[in-house]
Amino acid sequence: MYTVLHIEQSDFFCKMIKNILKEKDYDYISTDSFSEAYQLLNEYKIDLIITSLYGKGDSIEDFIKNVNYTTDAEIPIFVVTSNNVDDQKKNLLNLGISDYILKDDLEKEITKHIDTVFRDDLYMQTLKKMKVAIIDDNAFESTIEKDILTKYGVEHIDSYKSGKQLFQSNKKYDIYLIDMVLENEFGKNLIRQIRRNNINSSIIAVTVLNNPKTLSSILDCGADDFITKPVEEHLFVSKLKSNIRIYTLNKKIKDVLKEMKK
Repeated sequence: MYTVLHIEQSDFFCKMIKNILKEKDYDYISTDSFSEAYQLLNEYKIDLIITSLYGKGDSIEDFIKNVNYTTDAEIPIFVVTSNNVDDQKKNLLNLGISDYILKDDLEKEITKHIDTVFRDDLYMQTLKKMKVAIIDDNAFESTIEKDILTKYGVEHIDSYKSGKQLFQSNKKYDIYLIDMVLENEFGKNLIRQIRRNNINSSIIAVTVLNNPKTLSSILDCGADDFITKPVEEHLFVSKLKSNIRIYTLNKKIKDVLKEMKK
């Protein structure tokens, strides 16, 4: 069961969004005050925030900053408004909101965005169950990646200092995080070898390299994506979830093709 916090001063829009959420069997909590919203965030496990631009006791900008920088959990925030000013929209997006929704087509847009957020949560649950290999000869960098994964509940993580060590283990993984510049090895060769042996795995290059041609060649040799160092936590996890989304889609396509062949 998901819980949505709604900050809105209009009874009309409160009733509309409450009805949408109740139809989807989500718990709904509402307030017209940013100040009270802080208290509710402390009292309840909130999975999503929907807010208007205005609330009692604080500004929308300060509220978003406080939620994003003082709350342990990463909570998606949707801002709902009739105002379509580009400068304000950019400012709110830069502060870390998930999206900006106009009231003109609120019912349809709210449903679409909420479904997307909770579908992403399912991808996160899938990620937690996956087996992850980190190949990096820098112990500090490897520990950073492992600590982030552990923080998000990923339990099956192994670290290797080289491709040789990885292959000697005879283990296969769902996700490979590969440093591109290893001692006496180049990550591209490692990617090619992993891809030959495990075509369905997700392979992500983790690198300090930033030349466009080099990054393109990394993708061309079999990597699904790349993440630049130093690793930024939220982008790192979002990239992983994005690859889970592709993995899930590919699996569904294969299942459909199998059924068609029967």
